[in-house]
Amino acid sequence: MSRTDSGAATHVGRRPNNEDSFCQKPELGFFAVADGLGGHEGGEVASQLVLCTAADFLTSQVGQPQPAAPAPGVPDGGVEGLIVRAVRQAHEAVRSQQSGKLSMMASTITAVVLCDGDAVVCNLGDSRTFLVRGGELRRLTKDHTVLAEMEEAGLDTRNPFAAMHRNSLTGAVGMDASVDPDCQRLPVQPGDVLVLCSDGLYEPVPPEVMVPLLARGGSAQEMAERLVAEAYNRGGTDNITGVVVRVLEVG
Repeated sequence: MSRTDSGAATHVGRRPNNEDSFCQKPELGFFAVADGLGGHEGGEVASQLVLCTAADFLTSQVGQPQPAAPAPGVPDGGVEGLIVRAVRQAHEAVRSQQSGKLSMMASTITAVVLCDGDAVVCNLGDSRTFLVRGGELRRLTKDHTVLAEMEEAGLDTRNPFAAMHRNSLTGAVGMDASVDPDCQRLPVQPGDVLVLCSDGLYEPVPPEVMVPLLARGGSAQEMAERLVAEAYNRGGTDNITGVVVRVLEVG
């Protein structure tokens, strides 16, 4: 397993309560951020339930034999299969508690599992994971939003409809009868920095601001706190959450 230094920070922003959650399980190589939705109580419950369920599932699978993926790009086996199964279990956990005040709850997730010199990245919703390498930032995830789907289809997004629905999700954990998160694998190397964050962080802190902030160095915890503070200072109104993972050694 790769040796890492990780840190996390969250801030309520200018909202009455914090519906974001984060998870750091370096012993599993698992790191994640979730952004809940569904009202004052529902969002908090959903994001916490998603990450706790996913982490518990991954913990239960340590040392267990796993099936190999049947074909390239099909995440039914290996680590890809594990993280997708973890998200699907979280989805079922959320769905099972959707009643009363929690009837509309759901959550985004962006997660990374580090293993065998690779990062397996999984996401559903509009929380994002970025890779910073050699002073350049690369976005590793695709948003599941109306705006992102319009852009992918080549539609004009300079209109009132696109502006109104720019943050409307087309996928989230607990949102539909089934869940199909995106999942990809990429090699990592010493010096890489992974940033997992909710939209409350990346919207006010664009890449040209994020990269220099990370380049100031320090521990991963200091980096995470720096990013969250910058998002708030730049007027961020949403909940703000970030997890920073520095890759020290690959193994």
